[in-house]
Amino acid sequence: MKIKLSETNDRFQSGLCLRRCSDASRRLAVRPLAALLIMLLAAVDVHAEGDASKANASTDQPQGILPVPDYGGDIWERDYLTGDWGGKRTEWANKGVQFGLESLSWVGSVVDGGLSSETESGSNLTYKLKVDLMRAGVLPGALIDIRAETRYGNNTNPYSGTTQPHFTASLVPVDYADLQKDADFTITNLTYNQFLSEQFGLFFGKVDTFENGDLNEFASGRGRTQFQNYNLNYGPQTLIVPASTLGGGALYIPNKQVILSSAVLSATDCSYNSCFDDAYDDGTIWANAAMFQYRLGGLPGGANVNAIYFFDTDFTELGTLAVNPGDGIVGPVTSTEDESWMVILSFWQYLSAEGVGEGPLDLHNQRPDLEGWGIFGRLGFADKDTNPFETSVSLGIGGRGVIDSRPNDVFGIGYFYNDVYDDNLTSKLGFEGESQGIEAFYNLAITPAAKFSINLQYLEPSLKDVDDAIVLSGRLHLTF
Repeated sequence: MKIKLSETNDRFQSGLCLRRCSDASRRLAVRPLAALLIMLLAAVDVHAEGDASKANASTDQPQGILPVPDYGGDIWERDYLTGDWGGKRTEWANKGVQFGLESLSWVGSVVDGGLSSETESGSNLTYKLKVDLMRAGVLPGALIDIRAETRYGNNTNPYSGTTQPHFTASLVPVDYADLQKDADFTITNLTYNQFLSEQFGLFFGKVDTFENGDLNEFASGRGRTQFQNYNLNYGPQTLIVPASTLGGGALYIPNKQVILSSAVLSATDCSYNSCFDDAYDDGTIWANAAMFQYRLGGLPGGANVNAIYFFDTDFTELGTLAVNPGDGIVGPVTSTEDESWMVILSFWQYLSAEGVGEGPLDLHNQRPDLEGWGIFGRLGFADKDTNPFETSVSLGIGGRGVIDSRPNDVFGIGYFYNDVYDDNLTSKLGFEGESQGIEAFYNLAITPAAKFSINLQYLEPSLKDVDDAIVLSGRLHLTF
């Protein structure tokens, strides 16, 4: 395997390859958070069914798993740019069928330092279809969830000198051989979900692991509407997890504030194919999670505990690769491991909020639910023999509507630090033993369905002899 350190993209890819250089992962690049909370979307929607669905669904329609969205209202007030399509959209939703389309366009540049100052731009289209078989009167507790994506253009991830992506929103769909590859159309999620009771549900199918990830009121959202940097959306240890893969699992909801989930997934990425022929060739992942919401001093807060275990997987044990620094050849592997693990802990807490109300908040809507502000943090640990991010930490503040005349604007300021594996190999390849950075963003709500973000990052590169990078980017997110 050759690593060409003379080209910026190759340097970025080579740093990522340190995570899992094995025959099972030669294409390795950015692999996002496992489907730790795969069923959270359906779980939250089960509890959200009540008032929203009763208000919008006609009285002769059966109740369902998903609430019926409110598509109406003036263009300056509604959550969907194209509205209710003359009432057809609500009519279909009352029968169990919901369509969604989102557009994300971006432009970014490393304005100082890093490896290159070239400006890059691109776009992503996300298509969503949810079929609530319970509301349709077909099968109680059943839901089909489909997500497909199109992506064009490039991103600046290879230009900052960091081995972790700073432009998360531009990553998916992921091709591990070419991070800049266009995607005409690919299905990243196709799952069948079956609730056997209000407390217990099962799922199986092709899972988009970006979607639910490590949900956080102030620091999640796939890099689309809040922070851009991967470290402020997920734990960096999860970069070895596939972006879209096959699997199944279960969840248990003992009450509205607690969700427990467990999933068995393929370690093979399936972003661009079905993976039916080679589903478990790269091993198996067992992902477990517990998500809690609570009230502290009357204000909402939450915490997640995520644990991932890899087995029957061919990992190269870090520190056992031979390297020839003259031509960059990573030579014979002297030791391998077939297991790996990681644990990610996170929390969020409002310190000031209006209209608190009762019940848990919706963590899937990619923005803070309440007008106010709070703090967040994330702490990660991993097997130091197979994962280069032994320890990571991030923390910051975020909020919405802190300006009285701008109730839907969102902001955030965050810091991250990674203790990166460091030995003679990484030193010869030109990598430092740590990385850190700061990001600030402001998300301007033009309308509730049209939002423009400005993100500014200061990054300490993971590569030696590379100046600290300042990255400026803009994003336009539209919900149709």
